[in-house]
Amino acid sequence: MKLACWLIAGLLAPLLCLADASSNYLSVLQQRALSQRLDRDEGWLALGHYREAKMSGGFVSDADDSAFFLAKAGKRDPRAELLATLAAFFRPGAGDGHPQCRFPARYHWLKSHLAFDGERLAEQQCAAFREWRDTLQAHAISLIFPAAYMNSPSSMFGHTFLRLDRVNQNDDNVLLAYTINYAAEAVDENELFYAYRGLFGGYPGVVTVQPFYDKVKEYRDWENRDIWEYNLNLAPTEVAQLVRHVWEIKPVRFDYFFIDENCSYRLLSLLDVARPGLALRRGFPYRSIPVDTVRAVLAGGLVKNTSYRPSAVTTLKAHRRQLTSEQRRLARQLALGKVAADSPVLIGLAPNAQAAILETAYELCRYRALDEKLPREAIAKTSYQLLRARSRIDVPSPLAPPHRPAIRDDEGHKPQRAGLGFGFFDHRAYGEISFRSAYHDLTDPRPGYQEGAQIKFLDGSLRYYEDWGLKLERLDVLSIKSISARDDFLKPVSWGVEFGAYRKLLRDGRPLVGYLSGETGLAYEIGGGLAYGSFGAALEVGDTLEDGVQLGLGPRLGWLYQGLGGQGMLNFGANCFFASREYCGGKLALEHTVNLGREFALRLNLSRERGQGRYASEVGLSLQHFF
Repeated sequence: MKLACWLIAGLLAPLLCLADASSNYLSVLQQRALSQRLDRDEGWLALGHYREAKMSGGFVSDADDSAFFLAKAGKRDPRAELLATLAAFFRPGAGDGHPQCRFPARYHWLKSHLAFDGERLAEQQCAAFREWRDTLQAHAISLIFPAAYMNSPSSMFGHTFLRLDRVNQNDDNVLLAYTINYAAEAVDENELFYAYRGLFGGYPGVVTVQPFYDKVKEYRDWENRDIWEYNLNLAPTEVAQLVRHVWEIKPVRFDYFFIDENCSYRLLSLLDVARPGLALRRGFPYRSIPVDTVRAVLAGGLVKNTSYRPSAVTTLKAHRRQLTSEQRRLARQLALGKVAADSPVLIGLAPNAQAAILETAYELCRYRALDEKLPREAIAKTSYQLLRARSRIDVPSPLAPPHRPAIRDDEGHKPQRAGLGFGFFDHRAYGEISFRSAYHDLTDPRPGYQEGAQIKFLDGSLRYYEDWGLKLERLDVLSIKSISARDDFLKPVSWGVEFGAYRKLLRDGRPLVGYLSGETGLAYEIGGGLAYGSFGAALEVGDTLEDGVQLGLGPRLGWLYQGLGGQGMLNFGANCFFASREYCGGKLALEHTVNLGREFALRLNLSRERGQGRYASEVGLSLQHFF
């Protein structure tokens, strides 16, 4: 019996000694990490997506998936997560499921700070991660910014994602590069429900890795969004750490919020991991509008150079302007299949003219297929004939590409706005202060923003009247307008929706009433500006209204123009209300803004309003500050 015990003890002794040594070395590493205060280091906090808790103090991670944490209290305790991570690296076993392979960015960062001894902590091989990393071939990073897209709630402020650039990449093979994209994983078809759930974190945010050509097709061709590319100056070692961290968060759930924890916020987190100390994410505790995050990346000194990739519709518009009216008519007929590609009316033209017409016709044909969601077979024959006819003309393309905009989106005015003004309403003087949380209205400085596009969020004003005292004049909770010009090629529909509260002109006062309104119509380029007409409906609610609720219907007309040191809008809107006392009211207004650089503007308001049985006029002047 004793002999058996000695034999067993002899066999187990080396194993027990090894376990003892591992335990001792783990304790050494943990003590060393705590002495260096690595649990409070910017690099570790970035790896855990920790931020300072807004209410309770301490820290909390943005990750909403328990699988991301190795400590039970890891979501709120970076120290516990650090100690648990080190302990996990000593776990027995091997293969892709080992914590070293599951968290390669953590392993690399801790190894660089604690100088792991390979004799006492064996390094895992991690075949799956290495194969994935080698497929990406990431050498550099570019931040990609597709501009705003008005027809999707999640993209009205634009979008950002990262492109993993390879060694010796050029314009010919850049489309083969991979991208890192973060977005809401949503399956709802209803746009209103989609917007509601997106505002309140109802969707999981997921990280996807896709070829760049898929993203270009999605944003440039399908959604007709211009794309800005910002080449970043991250070193290859920083790029490698970013890639390691993408592997870590790929399967992790982060609740997605349109306003703050969105695509741009999550990408800032990745850049903070790549270069600890940037603390880009810290600058956006409550709201992260994509173009603002681009500005933060620029301010952080990360951008080497920029490039511009025009959308399909921007290219089509530029090529259309280079054709004569007769050439445009012929290109449209070719695209619609009303004229054959071998028609004598086309063949009789000079080769350069034929080439320009055929190229534009093909672009229009492709645009129609995507815009009108036509089946592929509906345009296949026409597209083939146009391409075949163009291939027979041995001349280079005579069409110039679209000009790069003089002002990038990130060089436009900032989204928050505060104003200080004065004026007269119905012969009463007033002083006014105003504030807007975001983003842009139709008479704000135009450079860097889409013409005819408006998104206002939490835009309100307080006035002090000489007789009436201090009053909330107006609060637009949300106001969205898309006024797009129609022509012989493009037929967009203009629309708008807004809700909030405003002062309504009634027979016996100006009470504050809530409103919800919508409109749809058409717009055209006239007189160097954008003229539009629409029909709208307005639902108003308030205790001071005769029936508590009123429904109004009526036309809206307007003209957007540029000049006189800025831009302005002349507009008229009317509503006929169907209450117990039916009446029609309306307002004719002129708003003109003089641009005073990027941060300031001077705005003039003139209006004449008809309410319920009375009229009122207003003139106001205010200084606007964008920040």
